[in-house]
Amino acid sequence: MAVDGHERRLRGRRPRGRHPRADRDRVVRSPTAVRTPAKAGDATWPPSAEAGQKTRAPSTVLPFQSLETLSDLVRIVAERYGEREDLLSIRRHRRTDSLSARECVDAVCRTAKALESRGVAKGDRVALFATNRPEWHIVDFACHLVGAVSVPIYPTLNAPQVAYILLDSGAGWVFYDNKAKRDLLSGIVPHGAGEDDGDGNEQRGLRMVALDADAAVEGGTDLEALIAGAPPSTDADLAAFSGRVGQDDTASIIYTSGTTGDPKGVVLSHRNFVSNILACQELYPLGEEDQALSFLPLSHVFERTVDYLFFYRGVSIHYSPAIERVAGLMPDVRPTVLCSVPRLYESAYLRIQNLFASQPPARRRLIGWALKVGKRRAERGGAALQGLIADRLVFRKIKQRFGGRLRFAISGGAAIANEVAEFFDAIGIRLYQGYGLTETAPVLAVEYPGASRRGSVGKAAPGVELRIADDGEILARTEGLMQGYWKKPQDTAEAIDLDGWFHTGDIGRLDDDGYLYITDRKKDLLVTSGGKNVAPQPIEQMLITHPAIAQVVVVGDGYPYLNALIVPNYAEPPAPFTGMDPSELRQDPRLQELVQGVLDRANERLPAHERVRRFRLLERELTLEEGEITPTLKVRRKIVNERYRDVIASMYLKSQRVS
Repeated sequence: MAVDGHERRLRGRRPRGRHPRADRDRVVRSPTAVRTPAKAGDATWPPSAEAGQKTRAPSTVLPFQSLETLSDLVRIVAERYGEREDLLSIRRHRRTDSLSARECVDAVCRTAKALESRGVAKGDRVALFATNRPEWHIVDFACHLVGAVSVPIYPTLNAPQVAYILLDSGAGWVFYDNKAKRDLLSGIVPHGAGEDDGDGNEQRGLRMVALDADAAVEGGTDLEALIAGAPPSTDADLAAFSGRVGQDDTASIIYTSGTTGDPKGVVLSHRNFVSNILACQELYPLGEEDQALSFLPLSHVFERTVDYLFFYRGVSIHYSPAIERVAGLMPDVRPTVLCSVPRLYESAYLRIQNLFASQPPARRRLIGWALKVGKRRAERGGAALQGLIADRLVFRKIKQRFGGRLRFAISGGAAIANEVAEFFDAIGIRLYQGYGLTETAPVLAVEYPGASRRGSVGKAAPGVELRIADDGEILARTEGLMQGYWKKPQDTAEAIDLDGWFHTGDIGRLDDDGYLYITDRKKDLLVTSGGKNVAPQPIEQMLITHPAIAQVVVVGDGYPYLNALIVPNYAEPPAPFTGMDPSELRQDPRLQELVQGVLDRANERLPAHERVRRFRLLERELTLEEGEITPTLKVRRKIVNERYRDVIASMYLKSQRVS
């Protein structure tokens, strides 16, 4: 069933009294308009006449093929990067398999023809349930060529979650990567013969296609077999697919990982994605000489849009199926650009801090001096000679851990501690922060060369308008804004007001120069029994940067004061705890004292109502498998609060002390 008609009805009408018009404060727009189709009036920042200035972001727009839909990316790769021998690569069975640009385009076209010959039509939903690999993008682009709607599924989801997405989206096909997923899918969804969906409509069942031949279901097929009969693609084949989809046709339905409740399907058009690609390509220097690592799940909109940008600029992409393998891949892949969520940077920071702490006193003094020089250089420039010495004696070895060629890194998906960002700046790896949501495909604000301010998430991206509502909520208007939530018109109307402002659910502020600062998720705000509103994330970020601490969840909603659940760094405990097992480490009085000292120092910098009085050390990490964090490593506070209800309550008993 095509989704075009449904898309046009998604926004619907806003229920009365839901969202007042966002009239408060000024509107901050992007520094430059995107090339398709942005209004000229949106091209200045700041927009108010009182500001007395207009600035534009540095433009690096390429004077070549136009980009209107994601299917155009296939043509652009063929025409501009056809000679690339290593466009895509992945390490398998101790060897690196590479795919040239021509091979990639050929595989995409043959897959598209195979899907079309088997009845896949414009608007049909095709699910992707696999880790990052070249075939993920091959199937995704094939869907774009025929006009099908790709439905990515996080590879770590369990059977009920996968079943919900497949049934809610109405996917007729699913591509999966291994035997474990084959068994999961076989156990929850019928394949082959049709069945009744409960509403009197016969369902044709789910067509399952394995990306690896040995994972195919009995009597089923795999990707190689699916396209085996198709002849090599030609320019005529690519031309035949041209114009199949328009900018406002649906490209994908992405189900939010959700920190609360069931996931919602976010309906994103080709225009939504393309506006982000064109906006970001203006801000960052990227080209064919660059090498990137793709390891965040491609089911997450951040990684997916970033990879689309890489295709557009000819960046070579190496895939890692798991974030745990990234550290080992860095020296071999030697990336020049890195995009990740804060957890990766924070983990690297903690490992390096532990390494520093294990050095002899003289070496630690040298490291301390080098970091001071690096921070001064990052903040004010200068210190050229001292900077060279610091690089040679200290920073060069650290940067080798990241391959030695990393020019800059981007952090998105959640806030990152200033201390971590400043550390990377100091060692010579510029770390830019960004902000966005699945519903905006995703970018709303970013730091970029020439526009960076620590503590902020940057300025409005090209083509984006930002505004702060009366209650502090961040509102946004952008061509990246979703068409709506799949089959949820009421939720759509509640999220997008009559003036087209999307209510992000995040609390923040804009400074006089247009930099955006995120305070917390609106739903995450804690309200103490004394009526004080507290944002937990900034407090957690102050604690998480200590090498002895892996995870923190601040609690206190409905209580008179704040407490914290803390997970020690069981994986890599700092000296003097190296080698201790988790139970021994958790009970060690020295760790209790150390964590209390970290809390005391943080509390000195906080107002009284934001201070953490007590804490508990948890026995294990919060994990994705237990449903306590999302696939993008955000804490599911509701689940954590319920699971540790008794532990939390015990901290508020007067007889209990810190432990």
